[in-house]
Amino acid sequence: MCLHADQNLAAPNLSQIANDFEMTPMQKDSRLGGLVQFGFFLVGGAVSVLVGPAADQFDRINVLCCVVLCGCLPSLLMSLMVPSSKAGFFYFFMARICTGVAIGGSFPVLFAFSADIFPASQRALISGALNAAGNIGAALGGLMSGVVGPSYGWRMPFTIVALPTLVCAALVRLLLADPRTQQKAKAKREEVITNEAFSAWMGGAEVRGEGLSMEDLDLTKFQKVFAVKSNMLVFAQALPGCIPISVIVTFLADYLATDQGMAVEASTAVTAVFGMSCLGFGITGGILGQSLWNQRQKRMHHFCLLTAAGMLVAPLPFMLLVNSSQALITSASGRPTLFAFFLALCGGSAALAGPNIRAVLMNVNPSERRGTVFSAFTLCDDLGKGLGPSIVVALVSLLGRRRAFTLAFGSWWISGPAAHG
Repeated sequence: MCLHADQNLAAPNLSQIANDFEMTPMQKDSRLGGLVQFGFFLVGGAVSVLVGPAADQFDRINVLCCVVLCGCLPSLLMSLMVPSSKAGFFYFFMARICTGVAIGGSFPVLFAFSADIFPASQRALISGALNAAGNIGAALGGLMSGVVGPSYGWRMPFTIVALPTLVCAALVRLLLADPRTQQKAKAKREEVITNEAFSAWMGGAEVRGEGLSMEDLDLTKFQKVFAVKSNMLVFAQALPGCIPISVIVTFLADYLATDQGMAVEASTAVTAVFGMSCLGFGITGGILGQSLWNQRQKRMHHFCLLTAAGMLVAPLPFMLLVNSSQALITSASGRPTLFAFFLALCGGSAALAGPNIRAVLMNVNPSERRGTVFSAFTLCDDLGKGLGPSIVVALVSLLGRRRAFTLAFGSWWISGPAAHG
């Protein structure tokens, strides 16, 4: 939750950051919206390709702590490393890439670890809980940034979020253990004790201590992952399904503030309502999906329909949100209207799919390949989130913000049928 809170910290204060880095309005969209998000998700997705196999080979708790530290330490130093000048954008860009590595690398480890400690009859619900934690973190992070940023500067929210993330990483390392590591340790204790020096002197096999190397990562597992039809359908829906999310995370708060006349704090309230709505729909989707999955011999079609339904409905409220007149969306005092909140609430229906899609990946892949399959899934997800803002920025220059956002939200209609399979 704390790690995902970092994801939305820049969006509410995008105009303030652009002014700090001496950017024009077009540079704000192309650099802060397009380039930063491209690096954030694309590099994070690329790293997940290595983190997934590493999570299958090495202790998953150690891997998780390493990727989390990679993200929170640069954010903690944001106020010291990022000067208020054009050069400051480079430092900001690199820090956001590190956060992208942390978020992209954490997904394969978290879901692979969860699948190891929970049975198939509970995995959709657990997947929903993990999604809910991410949505809560993103919503609270964006809301906090919108409240703190205008008063104390856009850098302060990054420091505030990094501190509890460090504490959580330390607690995870101290309190959790990888069950596979425990099993290996138990097996090693039960082995017959041998004298390694005497065995080597008598011509026995060479005994080497454990170590880490690139040769230990079995990248051939990706071939087995791509051979499973269910995996390919999930990967196919991921890229178009994440483009609308990238627009909401990157541009929506700034669009409501600059184009719809909302105060910055008020615009983050709309995105926070969307985040909390995703929480409710995600938990509901996980509970219903788990019930249908447990009866999959009779109700597999209903399970697929539930997974696709949210993505078929979600574009409509967001299209209304960006295309409605300012009077319908913003009150005279600069606050969101009840209609704006209602649309954001309905938009959360897209989260019905998330828990069930990840539960499918958990259930159709064995333990030794789960880290790898989730790294491939994260890469497809991050391609959508990273390329989405760049595509939207290009569309904005041709069609304007309103039409570009409308087309982006329509990509959910591509993702829904693919998820139905």
